[in-house]
Amino acid sequence: MSGAGRHTIHALGTECSLLGYGVSPSAKATEIFTTLIQRMDAAASRFRSDSEIQRVFDGKPRSGEVISPLLFEALEAALFGAEITQGYLDPTVACSLVAMGYEKDFLRVPAKVSGTARDVKVAFPAGFRNIRLNHSDHSVSISAGVNLDLGSTGKAFLADKIRETIESEISETVLVNLGGDISASAVADRAAWPIKITDDASLDASSKGIIIPIFGGGIATSSVTWRAWQISPEKTYHHIVDPHTGISANSPFASVTVLAGSALHANIASTGTIAMGEKGEEWLVSTGLPALARMRDASIKYFGPWDRTIVEEAPA
Repeated sequence: MSGAGRHTIHALGTECSLLGYGVSPSAKATEIFTTLIQRMDAAASRFRSDSEIQRVFDGKPRSGEVISPLLFEALEAALFGAEITQGYLDPTVACSLVAMGYEKDFLRVPAKVSGTARDVKVAFPAGFRNIRLNHSDHSVSISAGVNLDLGSTGKAFLADKIRETIESEISETVLVNLGGDISASAVADRAAWPIKITDDASLDASSKGIIIPIFGGGIATSSVTWRAWQISPEKTYHHIVDPHTGISANSPFASVTVLAGSALHANIASTGTIAMGEKGEEWLVSTGLPALARMRDASIKYFGPWDRTIVEEAPA
């Protein structure tokens, strides 16, 4: 984004950036940003054997297990997403992802098969209703067979958490971008953050795309072309699982970008739309949120009050 100072690190399997509006973020803001990312990685990474989520959600039943406040909040966000998408954003899909071949950090997952097709099994998730949270002591109770992946909501939740913490502790205006899940402070005098939307998974700022201004809140893009891997010459899987089939959702959408009041709400809407497959379009319309969708047939659809007059082509 032009006109702003930026602090960027690679974490959580993606590029994570903290921006100030026209100035670099302060040292304190950068410290909050880095510390919360490190804490989230230690609490919720599916790819760390020493993470809290791997220790607690190991498939064994547990009752009244006290967990860290950050993981508890992240689980609340995940279960909220599951509820409002009618179960399509189910955080217990870790077993399905592993069965499909997504069992380690995506940067280490082979993008294509070599020789014969991979041996892929179907694993059905235990279901989000097998997780019960107790707010009085930050504990969780789970049934047998529950393994978690918070990929559908985790980064969006954290982007909001970082922004809110910086705003409340040091009253600083920032934008947090965690791999495309964006949470932005409102800027004085109704100034806007220019956001580029591109299909380029490299997150290269020079890539061709469209630019829209946002005045605070959240924006998120979900896609079936990023975090996708080939299991046979004819078959490609992606990371958005339909919990009813245990495999990648069969969706008419290639990508969905949604604007909302928070990164979490935007991400739930964008990812939930894809997870629902053919039902996704009707559900997205029902949310009333502004959205832009690129269909698999290369057409583009607009939803809700998406103002096309503010969209301009961005040069490569």
